[in-house]
Amino acid sequence: MIKITDNADIHLSSVVAENKVAAIRLAVNSGGCSGFTYDWQLVTEEEFDDIIDDFIIDLDTGKLVIDNISSIYVAGMTVDYKKDIFGQRLMIDNPNVESMCGCGESFQVS
Repeated sequence: MIKITDNADIHLSSVVAENKVAAIRLAVNSGGCSGFTYDWQLVTEEEFDDIIDDFIIDLDTGKLVIDNISSIYVAGMTVDYKKDIFGQRLMIDNPNVESMCGCGESFQVS
C-alpha cells in the first residue's frame, strides 16, 4: 500500500512510544486551497481495539493506520523523515498528487 522508509519508521515509532499510544492514523481530509490535506492523529489502545476495516502497517513500535477511504489517495506513496539544518519533517512522495498549493500543505489528486 505505502512505503515507510527506515528513518520514517524510527520517527513514527518514537512518536508512538513517547505518547504511549497504540498507533498513528494517517487520513486524507478535504480542505486547504488545493482540495485535500493529510491529517495525522494519535490512536489510543481503546481506539485501536475498535478498528475493523482499516489498513494497518506495522512499525518497529506501534502501528500506522490508514482508513479505507484515504487509502485510495495514498496508495503507492512513500513516507520519509528528514532532519537537517532547516528542521525536521515527514516527507511525502505521493504519485497520486497532481498538484500542490504554494505552501505545500494541501494537494489535488488526479
